[in-house]
Amino acid sequence: MKELSHFSSFAKHKLAKTIASNKAVIYTRVSDVKQKDNTSLETQWEKCTAYALENGYEICKYFGGTNESAKTDERKEYKEMLAYVKRKKIKYIIVHSLDRYSRTGGLAIATVEELKKKGVKVISLSQNVDSDTPTGAFMQSFHLMYSKYDNDIRREKTISGMRHRLLNGYWMGMAPLGYKNARNEQNIPILLPSKDARFIKKAFRWKVDEQLSNVEIVDRLEALGLKIYKQRLSAIFRNPIYCGIISHSLIAGKIVKGNHKPLVSEELFLKANGVTKQKSKHHVKNDHLPLKGFMSCAACGSPLTGFLVKAKGIYYYKCKTNGCSCNRNTNILHQHFKDILSLYQIDRALIEPLKKQLKYTFNYFNKSDKEQLPVLHRNLKAVEEKIEKMQERYVIGEIEVELYRKFKDKFVEEKEKIEQEIQQSGSISSNLDNYIENALKLFSNLNKMWELCDYTGKQKLQKLLFPSGIRYDRKNDVVQTFEPNPVMELVRSLSDGLLKNKSGQHLSIKCLSASVTVEGFKPPTLRAEI
Repeated sequence: MKELSHFSSFAKHKLAKTIASNKAVIYTRVSDVKQKDNTSLETQWEKCTAYALENGYEICKYFGGTNESAKTDERKEYKEMLAYVKRKKIKYIIVHSLDRYSRTGGLAIATVEELKKKGVKVISLSQNVDSDTPTGAFMQSFHLMYSKYDNDIRREKTISGMRHRLLNGYWMGMAPLGYKNARNEQNIPILLPSKDARFIKKAFRWKVDEQLSNVEIVDRLEALGLKIYKQRLSAIFRNPIYCGIISHSLIAGKIVKGNHKPLVSEELFLKANGVTKQKSKHHVKNDHLPLKGFMSCAACGSPLTGFLVKAKGIYYYKCKTNGCSCNRNTNILHQHFKDILSLYQIDRALIEPLKKQLKYTFNYFNKSDKEQLPVLHRNLKAVEEKIEKMQERYVIGEIEVELYRKFKDKFVEEKEKIEQEIQQSGSISSNLDNYIENALKLFSNLNKMWELCDYTGKQKLQKLLFPSGIRYDRKNDVVQTFEPNPVMELVRSLSDGLLKNKSGQHLSIKCLSASVTVEGFKPPTLRAEI
C-alpha cells in the first residue's frame, strides 16, 4: 500500500455537493385557513422548532406560515424558500410532514433530488426516514407520490359533488356579473340577482332593440356607473346563465335548466346572439323534394323550393324569385340528377384494380408525410425534454416566474402543434384501406344508393358528392354541376384510365395531377359523411 500513497491525489471523489453547516429553514403550510387540527400552523411551527433546537440546528428563517394549496409548486412562500436555500447555502429544510412540503408527486421528487445534489436535505418529522440510504430515499419518494394520490382522490370527490349539483341546476363557483353568491335553506350554493342585474338587462335590450355595437353599449354602461371592457361584455352576451340555463366546463357538452332567476328571456338571449326560433314548418322533410335547397336557379341563383299541384298529385320544383319562370316536374329533375350520377358510377369489374391504383396514388402524393413522421417524433421528444428541464429550473429557483411562464407557453404551443401533425399523418395511413373500400362501394352504386336513401340520407349524399350544390337551367332544360368532390373526380379519372389501359400497369402520375388537390388525396373528408 505504501507504493500507492504517491497516487492518492489522483483518487476520484464523490461528486455530490456537501454543505458543512448546521443551517436550517422551517417551512409550514396548511391548505385551509380554517384548519385547526394537530397540523395547524402553530403546531407545525412549535414541533419543527423544537426538533431543530434538539438537534443543534441553526434556524436561519421561517417560511410559509399561511394557507396555500400544494397541488402545484407555484406557491410564493415555497418559491422564496427554495431561492433562499440556494442563495444562503442552507443544509436542512425542516417540515412537519412531506405533504406540507408538496403534493405534486413526480415534480416534488425531482425537486428533492435536485436539492440533494446541491447538498440540501429535506427532513420530515412525521416520516422519519434517512434519505441518504436507498431504502430511505425510496420511502421519501413513496410518501411524496402518495401525497399527490391523496390530493387527486380528494379533488375527484370534490369535482364529482360539484358536477352533481350543476346537473341539478345549481351554479358552482364565483357568481357572474349581475348575480351574487348565496345559500338556500339546505345550505346549497345558489345565485341571486345583484345590484348590477339592471345593467345586464339594459345591455341585452340595447343589443337587440337598438342594434348597438358592444363598444356603444360599454360607453352607455360606463355613463350609468358600470365600467366594463368590451371583451367581458361579449362573454356576457354568450353566457346562457342570464336566461336561466347553466353551461359549465364540468358538464362539458351539456346544458341544464338552472334553479336561479333568469335576468333575460330565452328569446331575448337568442336574438342577442343572432339566433331566432323558427317555426317547425320550415323544417318539414318532404321525401318528394330531396333537391330542395340543394339545387338553385341558373338564371337568378336563388335556391329552388317545391310545391304540390293537388289536382294532378304531382310535385314541382320552383324558384323563390318572384317573376322567375324556373319551375319543373320533380320526376324530370330527379332523372337529370341520376343521369349525372351515372357519369361518376364505376364498373364493378374495376373495383379491385382501382383499390391498388388508389393506394398507389395516395402513397405517391403523401410520400413526404410518411418521411416526416420520424422527424416529428424526434422534435416532440426534444420539446418535452425542454419543458421538463425548464420546470426543474423553475422549481429550484434558477429562473423567475415571468420567464418560466413565457417560455412554458411557447414550448407547450410548439408541442401541441407537433402532436397534431403526427396525429394527422398517422390516422390517414392507418385507415387507408377502409377509406378506399368505402369510397369504391359508394361510387359503384351511386344511382341505387340515392334512390334507396330517405330524405336526410339523400341530402347528405348530395352534399358529399357536390359540396357547392348544383344548378338547373330552365331555358335549356339541363342540370349544371361545379366543384364536385375531389375524391369522386379522382376515382372517375382512374376508372377512365383503367378502361383504356388493359395491361393493369400504374397510370402516369402526370395525368392524375389535375384530379388531385394541392393537399393530396385526403380520404378523411369522405369518411366523415359515409
